[in-house]
Amino acid sequence: MNLMRIITITAVGALVAGLLGCSWGDAQFEWPWNRQSAPATHPAWTSSENWPQRPQKPPEDPNTARSKDPGVATTRQAATRPARGRDEPIKIGETREITTSVLPIKGKFITVQEILHDSKNELLAIECDLRFEERVRRVVNRAIFRRINNELVFSEADARLSKPQKEHVSTQVDEILRNMIADAGGSKTRLEKLLSEEDLTLKELMEEHRRRITVRLYQQIKFLPAISITRQMLLGYYTKHKADFSTEKKVGMQLIAVMPNKFLPPGIGNEPTLRELGKARAAAKEEIDKADKLLKNGVDFTEVAGKFSAINPKTGGTLDPLPAGSLRQKEVEKAAFALEQGQRSGIVETPLLKNDEGKIVNYGGFYIVKAYEVQEGRIISFEDAQEAIDKILRAEQLKRLTDKFSERLYKESRIPQSPEFVETAIDEAIKRYWKPPTNP
Repeated sequence: MNLMRIITITAVGALVAGLLGCSWGDAQFEWPWNRQSAPATHPAWTSSENWPQRPQKPPEDPNTARSKDPGVATTRQAATRPARGRDEPIKIGETREITTSVLPIKGKFITVQEILHDSKNELLAIECDLRFEERVRRVVNRAIFRRINNELVFSEADARLSKPQKEHVSTQVDEILRNMIADAGGSKTRLEKLLSEEDLTLKELMEEHRRRITVRLYQQIKFLPAISITRQMLLGYYTKHKADFSTEKKVGMQLIAVMPNKFLPPGIGNEPTLRELGKARAAAKEEIDKADKLLKNGVDFTEVAGKFSAINPKTGGTLDPLPAGSLRQKEVEKAAFALEQGQRSGIVETPLLKNDEGKIVNYGGFYIVKAYEVQEGRIISFEDAQEAIDKILRAEQLKRLTDKFSERLYKESRIPQSPEFVETAIDEAIKRYWKPPTNP
């Protein structure tokens, strides 16, 4: 069962077609789970052993770890950045409590775990070197900004949609659930088990779909009337991206390839004499003649290729459709592109190749080519391309408008800055994804 297929099922096309009569690509937002969990706190850390550790690097001077005040215990936390704040000395017996940051947005809480969930793939891709924390900081900050914007946009959308529109969203969500259960073999329990393997719950996933559909519907209702596409805009895009509206000719071919290498004496290395090469090429020619004779007697090309060809013999010498310029053997490619679909060539010989110093770098060979598929290239006219271009331009305009809208919501919301939230998320990401390099 393809879990990713289950998770990514959406009904956007049906939603838009039902309410607006047109469809759009995926929105740029990744909407967060709607968790209203209460703020949590880290346990009180009373000694350096209990503090979360930064990625390790050797201290410059071990003596700097000693405190001159016998009544004060200092902590030495190896870090990839200068120590700050929490790295200050703690008096013996003193308890320091650090609160886990949760960010309240529109009456909901964004948690560190949600931020790490959103940025998991990016964090996993970061190389564990001296710039690890710097890169983690950038990823976490981007994830926090996206999550805040997403929450603000969803809150606006949820407040503005009418009751019938929300009922339509629920219908779409129910359809998605039915399809997901069907893809899981008709078992809701099995679906929940598959999701749990990805650290997801069915409730969270369906809430995610509800949020996505709600936002997309609201964006299109709000901004579609402001989108205008003229013929001049269509023509301008077509002219600028004309290469996108043409296709190259491609030929799918089968090859019977007999190479002289097969007939060289064993143990001669990579520099056979001209006499040895001559004998090997003569033997290769005799073998390709045998293959050609079998083909003329009606033996199937795939069968002959399986017996004689040095290229993909198990699949009958088959190569997927390729455009011109894909093969190094230009003589073979020229023969292939001259064929009609289903035709085969005669024997095609490729010569010895020498480099600038006169050294032989390719022994050449003998080929028979069959074109099993010919895809003729064509240029899509402007008239035929207009519908596709119109969708592209409308999607671009919709994205620009929704981006400006989310930026305005963010500025007007005056969300208070929370350095503690950022630092806690960074600390947790480092603890979770930092893997010290192994010494060679």
